[in-house]
Amino acid sequence: MDPHATSVARIRKLDESVVNRIAAGEIIIHPANAIKEMLENSIDAGSTMVDVLIKDGGLKLLQVADNGDGIAREDLKLLCERFATSKIVKFDDLSLIETYGFRGEAMASISHIGRLSVVTKSRNSPLAYKAYYVAGKLANSHFKVAGSCEPKPQAGKDGTVISVEDLFYNFPSRLRTIRSKSDEWAKILDVVGRYAVHTDGVGFSCKKFGESFAAITTRPQASLKERIRTIFGTQVASELIEFRFEGEDYGVSELRGAVSGFNYNNKRKTAPVFFINNRLVSCDPLRRAMSSVFQVFLPKGNHPFVYLSLRIAPQNLDVNVHPTKKEVRFLHEDEIIEWVCGHIHEVLANKDNARTFKQSTLKRDNEQAVDEVVTNVKKYRQENKLVRVDVKQPKISAFARKDFQSILKGAAMKEEVEEERDNDTERNNKEKNDTENDIMEDNDMEDNTDKRKAQIENDESIDVYMDIDDNPETSKHGSPSQPINSVIKSMTITNRDHTDINLDSITELRQSIKDGTDRSLTNVFNNLVYVGIVDPRKRLCCFQYDVKLFLCDYGAVLSHFYYQLGLIHFANFGEYTVDPMPLRQLLEPLYDAHPNLEDIERVVKNIMSMEAMFLDYFQLDFSNESLCQLPLLLSNVTPSAAKLPYFIYRLGTKVNYTDEKQCLHDILHQIALLYIPDRVADDVDGDVSRDHINYILESFVFPGIRKHFLAPKTLALEVVQVADLPGLYRVFERC
Repeated sequence: MDPHATSVARIRKLDESVVNRIAAGEIIIHPANAIKEMLENSIDAGSTMVDVLIKDGGLKLLQVADNGDGIAREDLKLLCERFATSKIVKFDDLSLIETYGFRGEAMASISHIGRLSVVTKSRNSPLAYKAYYVAGKLANSHFKVAGSCEPKPQAGKDGTVISVEDLFYNFPSRLRTIRSKSDEWAKILDVVGRYAVHTDGVGFSCKKFGESFAAITTRPQASLKERIRTIFGTQVASELIEFRFEGEDYGVSELRGAVSGFNYNNKRKTAPVFFINNRLVSCDPLRRAMSSVFQVFLPKGNHPFVYLSLRIAPQNLDVNVHPTKKEVRFLHEDEIIEWVCGHIHEVLANKDNARTFKQSTLKRDNEQAVDEVVTNVKKYRQENKLVRVDVKQPKISAFARKDFQSILKGAAMKEEVEEERDNDTERNNKEKNDTENDIMEDNDMEDNTDKRKAQIENDESIDVYMDIDDNPETSKHGSPSQPINSVIKSMTITNRDHTDINLDSITELRQSIKDGTDRSLTNVFNNLVYVGIVDPRKRLCCFQYDVKLFLCDYGAVLSHFYYQLGLIHFANFGEYTVDPMPLRQLLEPLYDAHPNLEDIERVVKNIMSMEAMFLDYFQLDFSNESLCQLPLLLSNVTPSAAKLPYFIYRLGTKVNYTDEKQCLHDILHQIALLYIPDRVADDVDGDVSRDHINYILESFVFPGIRKHFLAPKTLALEVVQVADLPGLYRVFERC
């Protein structure tokens, strides 16, 4: 006798119960698979409303109730028998299948791994019937197959309610693979949501057992956009592009669906919703092709929302390729996918005419601070967050200083030419003089920079620091600066010894500056890198802070900065000594252009009554009713000679000499206005002036701002972030 004969395993036919449980384990992997099969049965039954109830992620209870055609009492015996179905009769019917179910395995599989009960009423039946199933067989209410078990009549409404309790109760190995109840609940919501998006004319609801409100609720009459909004959110629905195409080639009859537009910003991948012949599938070749289409249009890192419903001739579709029916195969797959992608590309290309980008705004949190934690651990260098400039490292242009006096002389010569040209224009046009109120009105005379572009052009509440247009280059009243040019030619700079002044008014003004400081904005100005002038006529310039680029009104910034310098150096200014200029002679060009101004003698009298104060506190020397000296606010920065007539006139008319604190504030304000650079015209000479102003701002003014400036909260509107490096990388992939 062969000793090895007894060791050979014999082939045996498996018991039917084993076969059924193996098949059930292939079809029902998760509770969501059971829900999918039950939903498809309800939709096939012509339901207009399907309600889903879940307990413990579907492990304790799965219930699907519909208002469909119901099940005839006679068919309840076969309901959970394998391969018992009403959808097909012979194999050839698979090539014409239009329904979701066709194998007759879903209910049988569920009954083998769960305790299943059914309450159903057909439309022509006076009663509803309830039946219990175990292992594909009718059972009693205790789920025991004993004797004759028949469906029990009871009251009920049209439709079917299928309940599954204790799923996988006899499949412990499958229960151990279930990670968490919340994960299963999320999968069920995903399945119900996808069918809710696709199925027209059917409403869906899904909620947890014991909760009052449903997690998903859609109306039967809801449009596609409304259904997508309910399931995937308003952000998707607001950027939705719907489409529909008819086809004849390769057996394709229709393509419809919706995709998200270019302004939909989604960093997390959302699995596309694909239905082929009304069957929820995951078609990997189509998914990869769609990703390639969207890569052309979307920035890197963004992911689209895609819903496609494709109808193909049933004879070209093979639905019987996967136990869970999540995959299908169809003829001419490559050609059909290319056709679909071509139409989607066309839809996107037609909409690629506008995009919206989010603008980052500067945070105003008083507690905000720059994170400067330094570690010894070597980190990956992020190019899109790399600051490529050093605030503390000066530019090479700062060392190539120009001859200051030659710059001043060149500017004076240019002003003479401009004045002569303006006077000729006045004589030819015989312009009509305006009244004093037209000249000195705050809003009429200030050509503010475009605070936040066009918005500020119509703003009537313009900052008081920028309230008077004293720029002869752009003033509508003409230029009175002709006799002033000679003053600047003989200007010299001297220094004074420090004097301690303890005035309560000055202390209060300094404290008000501190109280109104915006810390985060001050930090920006203290660590900026000057870039350059953008528009000298509107006094706009750009600077960089960290990886952000800001646009600012440098006229408004300098009005605050020079005012603060005046408070810092009060009574201790440096001095500009000029050739004596009689005040009346200085004001004559202004009065020639505007004869209705306040009496010149009164203006001179007001100034001379405070002659000692001007000299002691502000280094303004008006000896013998002549201007002999001006205060020095910042080294190498000179005041505008063309503004001197306006400066003198306003010292005599716009300063409140009856109140000490207000008087000092007003005078410092007028000195700050005197130092603000003139606006520059758009011509060849303007280019020279622009270069000069740009040199002064870069080499002297903005370095001073970094050291001494406390940005007030009111200045926030004058500073706008226009770009940042991470944002540019998202758009251009490089810089």
